Order: sequence, then C-alpha cells, then structure tokens
Amino acid sequence: MDNKTSLLLLMLVMVFQTTTAQKRARNVLRQPLQQSIQKQFEQERESVVLQLDSIKEAHGAQVDFSYDDVLIGQRIQRMQKTIPLEYNHLVKAYLDKYISRNYKPYMEKLLGLSEYYFPIYEQIFEETHVPDEVKYLSVVESSLNPHTLSSSGALGPWQFIYGTAKGYNLAMDGYVDERKDVYLSTYAVSKYLTEAYDEFNDWLLALASYNCGRGCVRRAIQRSGMHAPTFWELSPYLPQETRNYIPKYIAISYVLKHAESHQLVAQATDLQSPYRVLMVDRQVDLNQLAQAVDCSLEVMQAYNPAFKRKQVNGTVEQPKRLIVPMLEGANDSLLYVALHQQTNPMMDKKLAGVHYTVKAGETLATIARKHDVTVSELLAWNDLSSKSVTVGKTLWIEKEEAQRVDTKLASNVSKAKATVAPVKQTAYVVHTVKKGDTLTGIASRYKGATIAQLKADNNIKNNHLSIGQKIKVAQVKGRI
Repeated sequence: MDNKTSLLLLMLVMVFQTTTAQKRARNVLRQPLQQSIQKQFEQERESVVLQLDSIKEAHGAQVDFSYDDVLIGQRIQRMQKTIPLEYNHLVKAYLDKYISRNYKPYMEKLLGLSEYYFPIYEQIFEETHVPDEVKYLSVVESSLNPHTLSSSGALGPWQFIYGTAKGYNLAMDGYVDERKDVYLSTYAVSKYLTEAYDEFNDWLLALASYNCGRGCVRRAIQRSGMHAPTFWELSPYLPQETRNYIPKYIAISYVLKHAESHQLVAQATDLQSPYRVLMVDRQVDLNQLAQAVDCSLEVMQAYNPAFKRKQVNGTVEQPKRLIVPMLEGANDSLLYVALHQQTNPMMDKKLAGVHYTVKAGETLATIARKHDVTVSELLAWNDLSSKSVTVGKTLWIEKEEAQRVDTKLASNVSKAKATVAPVKQTAYVVHTVKKGDTLTGIASRYKGATIAQLKADNNIKNNHLSIGQKIKVAQVKGRI
C-alpha cells in the first residue's frame, strides 16, 4: 500500500471518529434538555390534576373531569400571557357547549370573522399597551357582529351604550354611529380597560367591570371587606351575569385558540379580501365606490358598518376612516374618480327625527309600534338602560325624510301627461332572518324595499322577527 493510500485511509478514519464523537456529544447535551421538557410537562399535568381534584372535592364529586380536561387545562395554562386564565367547572360548562356539534357552525363563523377583526384588535392593543388576549372579549360581547344591538341599547363589536360611548368621544348622529367603527371603538375599549386595570390592578376584574361597570366592582369590593381581591375571590359578590362573563370569556378564548384540536374550520365571510384604510375629507358615495372596486354594496357596507346613509360624511376638519376592499377587479383610476366625485344632491337623504313626550299609560313598546321603530332603537337613541319610562319624559326618535326633489324638475314632471301608465314588474327574493336582523336593516339591504312593504307582503303586525324566519322582499325588475 503506497503512502498516498495510507494517508487517505487515515483521514477517513479520523473523520468517522470525529463525526461519531460529535453525535455522542449532541446526544449528551440533548438528553438533559429532553428530560427538562418532560419534567416541566409532568409538573404542568400534576398541577392541573390537583386543581381539578380540588374543584371536584369542593363540589361534592358532582363534577366529572376526564383525561381530555387535563389536556385542556394544560393548554389553558400555556395560553396565559398577561391575563391569568383558570380552568374550572364554570369554564368547563361553557367550553363543553362551545365544542359541541350544535355549536360547530357558530364557532366556525366566529373563526372566519376573527381573521378580519383580530389583526385590527392586535394592532391597536399593541399600540395602547393592552394585553393581546382582550381581543376574545369582543366575541363574548357581540359575536363579532357590529350590528348587534342589546336590549339595553348597547351597540357595535364592543357593545357600547350611548352614554359610555359619548364619554369616550364616539360620534353618534344622523350620518354615523362610531360604536360600529372597529378602529374607533377598539381605541375606546383600550382606554376604558386601561383605566379599569389602573384602578383594580387585576385584568380579570377590569374585564368584569366592562360587563357590570366599575362602580359595581367597587361596591362588591367594599361588601367583601377584602383588600385587592382577584376576580375569583370577588365573584360571589358580583351580579350573576358578571360571574358567568369571565368563565365564558376563558372558554371562548380557548376554543378559538385551539380550534384545530376540535376540528373547527374557519367559515368564509364577506370580510376576506385585502383592503386599504383611507382617511377621506369629503362626501363619498358607498355605492359608487363599490362599483369602482367591483364589489357589491353589501360587501362595502360590511367593511364600513358605521355609516348609516351609504355615504361617508368626511370633512377637512373631521375626516372619516374608510375601508376599501381591493378585489381582483379593482381599478385605481376608477377608485380615484369615486373618491373625488360629487354626490348627487337630488339623491341626498337627510336623517332627521322628532321629539316625543311620553303620555300616561304608554310604554316603550307602544311608542315603538306607533312610530314603526324597535324598542332597542329607542333605548339606543335615548341612552336608556331600562325599558321602563316615566310620563313626561322626552324621547328622540330618528326618522328618515323622503328624498329631496329639485322643485323645478318636480314642477315639469307634474305638468307632463303620460300617454301610457308605466307598470312595474315585481319579483320577490326570500331573505332568511339571521341574528341581529331588523326590518329596518333588511329594508336597507334591498333596493326599493320599505318597512311598510315588508310588513304588508309578509303579514307582519309588529317589528318582531324570529331567527330562521323567511321574509319575502319585493324586487322591481323594470317597467313595461
């Protein structure tokens, strides 16, 4: 064997030995790390098992926890960032409901909506130094539906009542209701919760106060006699709704965070397109804007739910935020024209209203029927937290005036005589009532539809609708 061959063999032997030594060294280093991770996992599991056992013991063994509950408890522990999350029998009751087969469509719809809302929440919470986990609270409040109107008149994705919204500078007038604006209402909730945390020094109590009010939490602390209690310690002194509010929040947080573990898949929504956020300082017609970017008016309104009149009322002094979905057919030139085009004054509608004085024997329900509005709308317009109303109280009732008509044009039209009376061709579409739908909302969604016509066509005597109810909506196809 020559010297070159011997040298080559020696080098191969050395490389093999070096590689083997490195593998052994990596295994030696990896082993303690694996042992550490395993130990931490076992400690987490033991902690959860002890916690669940103590809950079971406290409730006379009436609560059954399975191995799956231990896994869920571990996941919830790992979810904790700033807000402390606990898995107990109250959370389990809501969680079992949310992961059930009956709730699957609802949870998958929430997942789809969260893909739009959560990135906006996260951006604002990071900017305002609010914990990221607060985003799940909006799901509990409104199911991520900005049109949700509670029986107490609370509105929007964060369910602000009129008075609180005013206190956080959210505008509510004939053109806009900024409680429905995802950006402005989220800045407002950030400010509220920061103030609540500064007062109670406990994030769960801050969230609880968003349900019952900071004054309610203060009074509960006084009754308890405790100093700086946690939410769970103070819970027995809080209203029943607030006691359930936090367990509901923890359960919904877990299910949306671990949707894949429960075979939940995000449902498609109208809010899945890329979009631009613009500040506009002029009047912009949403219908013209929708045509410019090749989307439906319904989709444009879904991105901009705060505007009441299908029109953005921006001014130089008070520009308005406009969200524009950018579909494949969007054209920048057409978008520019739509943003700078003057709105047609003949089609301009003016939202007005009347002041109504409550008479003896009247209730909000009878007043609502009299004016063809809903009780919830009366609550929202007048900052009422109760359905009871006193004689002599003045209520504000919004009304939409008829379209303004050019007087000269109207005169010419009235003088003209038609030789053949036009006949409308009417067809009907069927609308299935969803959660949060009202006659007013349905009428505004379909061109030419009115509340009176909807009632007449469907034999509806009042403003009450049931989820799943089929509503016929007249659609004018043309004239012959």
